[in-house]
Amino acid sequence: MANDAFGSATGKVAQVRGRLLELIDNGDEGVALPSERRLAHDWGVARMTLRRALDDLATAGFVVREHGRGNFVARPKLNRRLAMTSFSEEMRSRGLVPGSETLEFRRLPADPRHARTLRIPVNTPIVRFTRLRTADGDPIGLETTWVADDVVPGLTPADLNGSWYDLLAGRYGIPIMTGRTTIEPTLLDEQDAALLHTEPGRPAFQLDVVTFGANGRVVECGTDIFRGDRFQLTAELRPVPAPAMRRVRRPA
Repeated sequence: MANDAFGSATGKVAQVRGRLLELIDNGDEGVALPSERRLAHDWGVARMTLRRALDDLATAGFVVREHGRGNFVARPKLNRRLAMTSFSEEMRSRGLVPGSETLEFRRLPADPRHARTLRIPVNTPIVRFTRLRTADGDPIGLETTWVADDVVPGLTPADLNGSWYDLLAGRYGIPIMTGRTTIEPTLLDEQDAALLHTEPGRPAFQLDVVTFGANGRVVECGTDIFRGDRFQLTAELRPVPAPAMRRVRRPA
């Protein structure tokens, strides 16, 4: 039950929270809740009490509050494994239709930062593109990728409507073998929030990714931004074997 997330708190806020959770449990995801004014009037509670209850539910992920629009039943978060699978493959495995819209596509000389990451000389021609990623038509992430131009000769924006990893393996014969991902929390700025159909300042995940091919060469690097209210990340953890102890011979 959703109520379990808040323990056994008492008081008016907890009572209002419970009634709101009943509305949420009986409603469809993405549906607007009645207005704060109407709920406060119908339930005979102060607007401040109602807002505190809504804030609690928003923090817990049950409600999405949108300034000027109202409060909505939150959609379930999409779970993405931290593994060498493409976004498209991950979404299909969950019964969702992945989508992609190329927002930017440029060829330009590599700056020092990206040249260092891609292990190429500064000013080497590279391709940079940004794509809006959707699941069942719902915008949930932005992916910006940098790749050396000689790795993907002839690449055009029209090639980027499907899986990027499938394209690398199928057309260019470069299967992605390993990768490294660094995750940081961030807040959406106005531009990214508008593209993701949410509000500035909302929490998000930033994933900085570097991938490698079979020969150990860096294939590409990227920065991905995913909505924190629509996405959660899962990693499988395994114990790392302890290094073997070396015996030190005592001097005779």
